Amino acid sequence: MGRIKYQTKNSIKEKIGDNIVKIRKSKGISQSMLVAKLNIIGCTVDRFAISSIENNHSCDINLLADIKDVLGCTWEELLT
Repeated sequence: MGRIKYQTKNSIKEKIGDNIVKIRKSKGISQSMLVAKLNIIGCTVDRFAISSIENNHSCDINLLADIKDVLGCTWEELLT
């Protein structure tokens, strides 16, 4: 019988930051551009906050949903 593999909160958090960087760069979007796009949709955030998230610090789920929408990616792309 196989072992059940699960992800810890920290491993998921690390993937989210790395995935945001990967997706953002693949679309040619800088951190400043991401901040501007988020501000346009009414999300008050600065580049320091985006940098913090990309460096695997905590992120509010609402902000994460806005980032997902602005980057045009799926939850699966963001979380795995």
